[in-house]
Amino acid sequence: MPATNLKKAHILRKAEGVTKLPPCRRPSAPGKITQRSCAYYGARWMLAPLKDAIHLVHGPVGCAYYGSTVRGKTYKLFSTALREKDVIFGGGEKLTRSLIETKCLMPKARHVFVYITCSTALIGDDVYDICKKMEKKLGCPVIVVNCPGFKGESQASGHRIAYECLLNQLIGQEKRQIGPNAVNIIGEYNINGETQVIKSLLKKMGINVHCVFTGDAPYERIITAHEVKLNLLICQSTGRFLAQEMERRYGIPHLKVSFFGLSQTKASLHKIGQYLGLKKEAEKVIADEEKTIKPTLSYFLSKLKGKKAALFFGASRMASMINALEDLCMEVIATGSQFGDTAAYMETKQAVKSGTLIMDDASEQDLENMRHGLKPDVFMGGIKEQYLSHKAGIGFCIFPQIKRAGPYVGFKGFLNFARSVYKAVYAPVWRLIKSS
Repeated sequence: MPATNLKKAHILRKAEGVTKLPPCRRPSAPGKITQRSCAYYGARWMLAPLKDAIHLVHGPVGCAYYGSTVRGKTYKLFSTALREKDVIFGGGEKLTRSLIETKCLMPKARHVFVYITCSTALIGDDVYDICKKMEKKLGCPVIVVNCPGFKGESQASGHRIAYECLLNQLIGQEKRQIGPNAVNIIGEYNINGETQVIKSLLKKMGINVHCVFTGDAPYERIITAHEVKLNLLICQSTGRFLAQEMERRYGIPHLKVSFFGLSQTKASLHKIGQYLGLKKEAEKVIADEEKTIKPTLSYFLSKLKGKKAALFFGASRMASMINALEDLCMEVIATGSQFGDTAAYMETKQAVKSGTLIMDDASEQDLENMRHGLKPDVFMGGIKEQYLSHKAGIGFCIFPQIKRAGPYVGFKGFLNFARSVYKAVYAPVWRLIKSS
């Protein structure tokens, strides 16, 4: 990569004895094409999977359209559909009417989320007062998600807003005995069936997964989530706040775990087993699962050994992905995130080798320079980077992954991951491009 590109403040190379990290959590430069999104979308990212809730966006219909598709899935979302007249004279009456109408459409809903967007935050509708009055009429909690798009520098601020709503208004509302060896999983969003895989592994160890924030979080389990013995923190970027607050308020300890990659999955099961006194059960699960995937995995390892990979996506999987690729005997030459924080970059820097490029909020030009300069064999990122990578003749893996690839967590998931990377690297089309 040309030396001039490394002089940018948000791009650096890991060097021995250097503690510097890329500056992060800063606003994107004006006019720059970025995938950071906004606080409203960050809140939707967290809360959209809650199926027994009504989700009502108080704002123009465009905001609802934007927030209806999360992680490649389309969710039911209502809107007050404010127009110019409502912005000028206020949209409170429309919000009241919309709450009544949505409850009639979903009478079995256990709670309601009302999202405040940019326009309603600016015109000053008293959303909190309206929602408080409507709770008695609707007979369920009506929770205000105060997430106008300008509230923070990226969607990461919306992640925290969403967790604050759950923590302050739902978690701890009811006491109930939930059985032995009960745990919550924090920072797992069931993008492609991962929640079921993780729950299956833990069930084989005799562990009951009570609530998954927010991939599988019914209302009844959210309000009793404070009764578990342990929280398992998967996505540290989005879930760290909730894990720390539940430990502070309810005394529930948390373990940082990852089920992405072979070595991390085994280490996490060992760690959980050690904590809950289920060490033998963990060892049996690991032995059985490894035996199942070993024959097929050996082929992919032989083909991927020494191949170079570059990564750029949300902060949650930076370090986990690096370890998973090393399990495939591959080399990570560049990594970065759209909205990573200092802790995420510190963990990433510890995971990569000296000389690896680390980028925060990289522009499309930054990523193109990286691809031309470092020439990775495979690039992993969001859908917006896919076509630039293909034009450069480089294999690409989408994250969140496409449905037909299967979940990537756990042992069989690692085999799915290895297969996807192999297909991206060895797709026949690259031979045609390189020979032309």
